[in-house]
Amino acid sequence: MRIGTQAGGERPLASLAGRAPAQVSRWWRGRTAWSPGRIVAAYALVSLLWIAFSDAVLVRLVPDPALRARAQTVKGAFFVVVTSALLLELIRRGDLGLRTLGAEVRATVDSMADAVLLVDEEGRIVETNRAAVELLGVASKEDLLVPLRDWGRRFDLRYLDGSPVPYDRYAAVRALAGERIKAYDAMARRADGSEVYFSVSAAPVKGAGHRLLAVAVLRDVTAARRLDEMREEFLATAAHEFKTPLAVVKAYAQLMQKRAPGDPGLTVIQRQVDRLNRLVQHLLDTSRLRLQPGEGRRDTFDVSSLVAEAIEEARPSTPGHALEAEAPAPAVVHADRERILRVLTSLLDNAIRFSPAGGPVQVRVETHEGEVVVSVADHGLGIPPERQPRIFERYYRAHAGTDQDYGGLGLGLDMSREIVTRHGGRMWFESVPGQGSTFHFSLPLAAQEAS
Repeated sequence: MRIGTQAGGERPLASLAGRAPAQVSRWWRGRTAWSPGRIVAAYALVSLLWIAFSDAVLVRLVPDPALRARAQTVKGAFFVVVTSALLLELIRRGDLGLRTLGAEVRATVDSMADAVLLVDEEGRIVETNRAAVELLGVASKEDLLVPLRDWGRRFDLRYLDGSPVPYDRYAAVRALAGERIKAYDAMARRADGSEVYFSVSAAPVKGAGHRLLAVAVLRDVTAARRLDEMREEFLATAAHEFKTPLAVVKAYAQLMQKRAPGDPGLTVIQRQVDRLNRLVQHLLDTSRLRLQPGEGRRDTFDVSSLVAEAIEEARPSTPGHALEAEAPAPAVVHADRERILRVLTSLLDNAIRFSPAGGPVQVRVETHEGEVVVSVADHGLGIPPERQPRIFERYYRAHAGTDQDYGGLGLGLDMSREIVTRHGGRMWFESVPGQGSTFHFSLPLAAQEAS
C-alpha cells in the first residue's frame, strides 16, 4: 500500500505511519518477500533442470522401454509433488513477509500519537488506530468503523466558530476527490459529551488493486486551545480593568485644564490617555472577538453611510490629513454594524498614523459581482516587501525596530481580517515603500442588492 503526499508524490505507508523502528528495516533487508516474478523464475529454473537431466539419467538406468514408461509416470508425479512443495514454500515465504510487514506497519500506526482514519472510496472508515479511540472517547475501534457521514453526525464535527462542517468539505472527502488539503482546525463532541479540538489533514492513498483510499490525520490541539482561551480571558480582564483608572486620569486632567487653561502639559496628558484608551480598546475588542465565535449581531445598513460616519469621527484628531470618501451608490449589507465600523476605524487609524507628513487618505466604496469592496488608501510610508507576508499576523508590526515605528500593538489588521472573514468576506492590500498602501476588504451585498 502506498500513500500520496500533499505534493502529489507517493511513499510507502510505513513512511506515513511514522518512522518504523530501525530493527524493522534491518529485518526486511534480510528477509525480503519474493515477488511473483521471482517465484515464477525459480519454478521455471527447477523445471528446466529436472527435464534436462532426469530423462538422460532415466535412459541410462532403465533400458527396458516398458519399465521406462512406468518410471516416467512416477517421475512426473514426483516432479509435480516437488515443484508444488517448492511453490508452496515460496508463496508461504512471500505471504509471511507481507503479513509481517503489514503487522509492523499496523503496530507503528497504532502507536502514533495522532488519530488516523482510513477512508475508502465509498466514504466508509475501514481502519483506525488507538489514538482515534482515545481522542473521541469510544470503547473500541469498531465503534469508529462506520460511514464517514455517520461519523461526522455522531461526533458533531464543526468549525471553531460552531458552524457544522459540510460533508463535501471533510478533509477525507476532499482528498478522495483529488484536492490538496491544507490542515485546518475543527472541533467535535466526544462520546462523553465533552468538546475536543483538533487539526485535520488528509492525503490520498493507493490501496490494493489500485483502490483509492484517503488517510485523515487528527492532531489533538485541545490543550493549546484551552491555553489560548485562558490567555484571551486574562487579556480581556486586564484591558477592562485598565479602562477605569484611565478614565479617572483623563477626568482629573480635564478638570485641572479648566482651572489652568494655558498649561500644555495637561493637553499632552489627555492626548496620551486617549492613545492608551485606544490601545486598551483594541486589546479588549480583539480578545472578545476570539472568545465569542460567530458573526455577531446582524443589521442591514449602507456601507457608504458607515464610511462617512467613520471619517467624521476621525477628522477632528487629524488636521494634517485630508480625509476623502468616494461612494458612487449605496451599498447595503447585512452584517454586524459595530464590528464593520471597527474595521473602518482601524484602517483609517493605520493610514493616518503611517502618513506622518500628512496628505490625503482616500476611502472608496464599490460594488462588484454581488459584493461591496471598500478600499482605504494613503500616500505614506508603505510596507517593506520582506515584511508584507506577515502583515496580518497577530502582534506583528511592520515597522517595529525602525525609525518609522509609531507604536501600536499589532492587533488592528488581525482583528479586522477576522471580522471580515466571519462575514464571508476577504481582506487584501497593495503597498509600495515610500508611496503608501491601499487596504481592501469585501462583504457580500444584502440579498435584494445582490440580485
